[in-house]
Amino acid sequence: MSLPSTSVKHPVTIIMAVISVMIVGIVALIRLPVDYYPNIEFPVIAVSTTYNGAAPEEVEKSITRVIEGAVSGVNGINYIESTSAEGSSMVTINFQWGQNLDAAANDVREKLDLIKRVLPEGASTPAIFKFSSSMMPVMGIGFTGSENLEYLYNLADTQIKPKLEQADGVATANIAGGFKKEVHVDVSKNRLLAYGLDIENIAKILAMENQNVAGGYVYEGVYKYVLRTTGEYKDLEDIKNIVLTVKNGIPVRLKDIASVSYGYSDSTGIVRVNGKSGITLFINKEAGRNTVTVAKNIYEKLKEIEQTLPPGIKYQIIFDSSKDIENSINNVRDAAIQGAILAILILMIYLWNIRTVSIIGISIPTSIITTFILMYFFNVTLNIVSLAGLALGVGMMVDSSIVVLENIFYHRQKKEGRFTAAVKGTEEVMLAVTASTFTTVAVFLPIVFVQGFTAQIFRDLALTVTISLLSSLVVSITLVPMLSSKMVVLKENKLLKPIEDFFIKMINGMDEIYGRILSKLLKHKKEVILTTFFGVLAIGAVLTVVMGKEGMPTVDEGNFNINATFPVGTRIEFTDKITREMEKVVAGIAGQNLRSMVVRINSGGFWGSPAEYKSSIRVGLIDKEKRTESQEKIVERIRQAMKSFPAKINVSYSMTSRFTTAEAPIVVEIRGDDLKISEKISKQVVDILNTIDGVRDPQSSREDALPEVKIAINRDLASKVGLNAMNIAQSVQTAFGGRAAATTIKSKEGTDIDVIVRLQEEDRLNIDSILSLNLPTPIGKQVPLASIVTREKAYGPVTIYRKDAIRTTKVTADSYGRTTSEIMKDIQSRVEKEVFLPSGFSITYSGSYKDFEESALQLILAFALAIILVYAIMASQFESLIAPFVIMFAVPFGYTGALVFMFLTGKPISTIAIIGIVVLAGIVVNNGIVLLDYMNQLLHKGLPVEKAAVEAGKRRLRPVMMTTMTTILGLIPMALGLGQGGELYSPLALSILGGLTISTLFTLIVVPTTYAAIRNRFKLKKYED
Repeated sequence: MSLPSTSVKHPVTIIMAVISVMIVGIVALIRLPVDYYPNIEFPVIAVSTTYNGAAPEEVEKSITRVIEGAVSGVNGINYIESTSAEGSSMVTINFQWGQNLDAAANDVREKLDLIKRVLPEGASTPAIFKFSSSMMPVMGIGFTGSENLEYLYNLADTQIKPKLEQADGVATANIAGGFKKEVHVDVSKNRLLAYGLDIENIAKILAMENQNVAGGYVYEGVYKYVLRTTGEYKDLEDIKNIVLTVKNGIPVRLKDIASVSYGYSDSTGIVRVNGKSGITLFINKEAGRNTVTVAKNIYEKLKEIEQTLPPGIKYQIIFDSSKDIENSINNVRDAAIQGAILAILILMIYLWNIRTVSIIGISIPTSIITTFILMYFFNVTLNIVSLAGLALGVGMMVDSSIVVLENIFYHRQKKEGRFTAAVKGTEEVMLAVTASTFTTVAVFLPIVFVQGFTAQIFRDLALTVTISLLSSLVVSITLVPMLSSKMVVLKENKLLKPIEDFFIKMINGMDEIYGRILSKLLKHKKEVILTTFFGVLAIGAVLTVVMGKEGMPTVDEGNFNINATFPVGTRIEFTDKITREMEKVVAGIAGQNLRSMVVRINSGGFWGSPAEYKSSIRVGLIDKEKRTESQEKIVERIRQAMKSFPAKINVSYSMTSRFTTAEAPIVVEIRGDDLKISEKISKQVVDILNTIDGVRDPQSSREDALPEVKIAINRDLASKVGLNAMNIAQSVQTAFGGRAAATTIKSKEGTDIDVIVRLQEEDRLNIDSILSLNLPTPIGKQVPLASIVTREKAYGPVTIYRKDAIRTTKVTADSYGRTTSEIMKDIQSRVEKEVFLPSGFSITYSGSYKDFEESALQLILAFALAIILVYAIMASQFESLIAPFVIMFAVPFGYTGALVFMFLTGKPISTIAIIGIVVLAGIVVNNGIVLLDYMNQLLHKGLPVEKAAVEAGKRRLRPVMMTTMTTILGLIPMALGLGQGGELYSPLALSILGGLTISTLFTLIVVPTTYAAIRNRFKLKKYED
C-alpha cells in the first residue's frame, strides 16, 4: 500500500498528525532565538598584552615578535597579523575556517606559557580571546541633561549601569564619556630633591598605608571578637598626612612635598549626544540570548530608571539592533506572505476551483510550521538569512503540491472518483515530484560543506530551504491527496462561470499554440538545438566578462561612522572645535533624515582607539522607509563636504552593513620592514587612488610620526649602582605618566576613587626635568637619571602593523558608483606602472573584492558538486544516462537568464547572486523532469517520438507554467528589495527569478526537441522510466 493510498484511507490519522505538528511548531517558533544575522564564530584568536610606557618599536621588539614566533607553530593558521602601539600589543591569529577554536585556543595558551619568562618585566600576562558576531553591542543609550559631567558619570556608574546589568540577558553595560573622579598626588621635584626622596617609593608607601588587614581572633569571656587592623583612607586629609620619612626627628608628610586634590582621569574623553554633552552606555547581551527579548527587558529597566532619574536628566536610544531585526524580519515575512498570495492567485487562474486552491492554502502554513520545528532542533535562529530562505522556499514549496493537485484535478475532470483520482493522481507523479525536490535540495548540500565566511552566513539559508522543501514534499504526498479526496469537487459556480470559461479557453489556446510551435520546431531539431544552445552560451560568456563583480552588497542599516584624524599632537580643544563644525555640516546634510548623532573624542570604545587628535561621529538615520534619501547618497554628500576640514576624514559603514570580514572594500598592502620607504610608497598609492574614478576616502595606516624623547640606558653604569631597565622605566612612568598607587577611597556616591601619583604639571611639561629625576638604588641611595642615561629627541611610528612577521602598511578606501572589481583592475594597473618597489618590498591586494574571489572559488566548487548530485539523482530516477543529460541543458539557460536579469536591472555579479545561480541548478531541471517523465510514459505506450514530445509538452505545460509562475511571483517581493535588509536578498531572488524565467522558456522548446532527436537514434529501453 502506497503512502498516498494510506493517507487517503486514514484521514483522521493525517489530521491528528497535522494538528500535532502545528502545536509543536508554534511552540518551537516561540522558542526560536531571534537575531539580525546568524551567529558566526570567526576563526580568529587574539592575544592582547600591555606594556605601559613602552614605545611602539619597543613593544614590537620585546612583545609582539616574541608572541608571533611562539604561536606560529600552531596548526591550522591561515595568517598572523599584529599591531604594536604605545603600551600595547595585539596579535591576531587567523585560522582556516572549520578549525576547532577551543583546541586552537588551548594550543595558543600552551605556546604562550613557554615564553612568559622571556617577556619583559612590567608586561602584563597575555590575554587570549575569541571573536563572535554576538560580541557587538545590542543597544546604545545616551544620557544628557547636566553640564556636571562628573555627576553624570557617577549617576551612570552607581545607578544606571547596575540596574541595566540586572536586566535578564544583559552581560555588560559599558560607560563612555563623563568625568571619572581621581585623587591627584602632584609631587614637587625640587622638594623631592630637598628631602632626598624618590617618587617610586612614595607610590609604594601610599599603597602600603592603605590597608585593612584581618588579625585573627581575641576572646573576652564568652565572646569571640574578630581582630582587624584598619588603615584605609577615608578622605584627602588621611592621604595628606601620611608620613614618608623622618628628618631630624620631624616627620615629613606627603603634604610637605606634594599637593593632594581631587581631579579627573587623563583618559576622560568628550562625548556628545545630539549636540549635548553627556555619557553613553553600550550594552552587550549574553551569548545565545534572543536579541529582541533582551531589548524588551532593557526597555522595562529603562522605565524603572526613568522614574528615579534626577530632574532634567534624559536618555535617548542611539541605536537598537532589535528594531533593525524586527524591521528586517517583518520585511522578509511580508515578502513571503505576498509571494504566497500571488502564488495562490496563479493557481486560481489555472484551476478556478476554490476548494482545490484552498488545499494549497492549507499546505503552505503546514510546511512552514514543520520547518520551524526542524529549525529549532538544528539550532537555526530566526534571522534575516534564514527567513530569506523561508521566503525563497514559499514559492518553491508549493511546486510539489501543485503538480500533485493538478494531476488529481485532471483525473477528476476525466470523471474518476474522488478517492481513485486522489490516489492515482498522486502515485503517477510521486516519483517525479520526489526527484524534483531532491534535485533542488541537492544543490544546498555543497553550500553546507563549503568553507569560508560565505558558507558560515548561508548555512542557515541552505538548511531552511532544504527543511521547507522536504516538509512540503511530505505534505504533497500525504496531506494533499487526503484533502483532495474530501474537497476536490467539480461543481460549477454560475456567477464565476463566464470568467472561468474565459481563462480555461485562454489556457487551452496556449496549449494548442505551444503544441503547434513545438511540432514545427521538431522538424528542424538540429538548427533549434545548435542555435539556442550556442547562442545562449555566447551571451552568458560575454556577460560574465563585461559585468562588474563585488562581494556582499552593503545593507542600508541607517548607521555610519565619520572618523577624523588630525595631525599627531593636536590638542583635544582644537579637535573638539573642528568636530563641532563637522557636526553642523552633518546635521545640515542629513536634515529630517537624522535620528541621532554621537560624538566621541579621546574615548576609544568599539569605534576606534582613544587619542586627543582623533574624533568619531556615529550617525544614525531614521528608518529606511521614512527617509527622503538613501544612506548611500547621504554618505556621498557628507564625504564631499568633509573635504574642506583640516583632517584626514573617513566616512565608513559598519562591518555588519557590509556583511564581510574585510577591513574595507579596497585594501592595498605594502609589505617591507623599512617604515620610511613604506610610508613613501603608501603616499604614492594614496595619490593614485585619489585619481581613480569611484574611489572614496583613501587613507594610509601610517599616521604622522609621533614626537618622542628616547631615554637610552647605559647598562654598564646602571648595573654598577644596582639598577636595570625595568627599575628605570617604572620610575620614569610613575613620574611622567602617573601611577595608580593601588589605593582607593570612597566617594560620597559610594564609588572607588583611584589615587594617582605623578610629578606636578610644571615639572612634567619640562623636558629637562627628565634627566634631573632621582632614582632609588637597592642600598638606599639615590642617583640622578642623567648619570646613567642619555636623552634624544626623535620621531617614531604611532603604530606598527605586521602581517606574517613582515611590517605592513595598509592603504584602505571605500567605493562609490563602480563595482570593486572594476576599481581594483584600475588600481592594480596604475600601481604596477607607476610605483617602484625596492628590494624587500611587495604589494598585495585585499578587501571585499578578495572576499568575493575566495567566495566565488568556493561557490564554483559548490556549483560543480551540485551539477553532479542533480545529474546522479535524475539518472537514478530515469534509470538512464540520456534523459538527465538532456534535462541538464536547462542549467546554462538558467545561468544566462540570471545574468541577463542582473544586467538589465544594473546589478553586478555578487556573492549572493552566485548563490542564487547555484540554487538554480536544482530548480531549472524540475520542469524538464516533469516533461520527460510523462514523455517516457507515452513512449512506453508506443507513441511515436515526435507525437510523444508534443503530447507530453501540451499535457505538462499547465503544471510547468503553474509551478514556474508561483515560484516567480513568490520571488518578486524579495527581488524588489524593499525595506531594511532588502539589499541582501534582492540579488538572490533576482538571479533565481531571471534564470527560472529564461530557462523555462527554453526548456519547453529545447528539452523535448533534444530528447526527441536522441530517442530517434537510441530507442527507449524497457527498464528506463
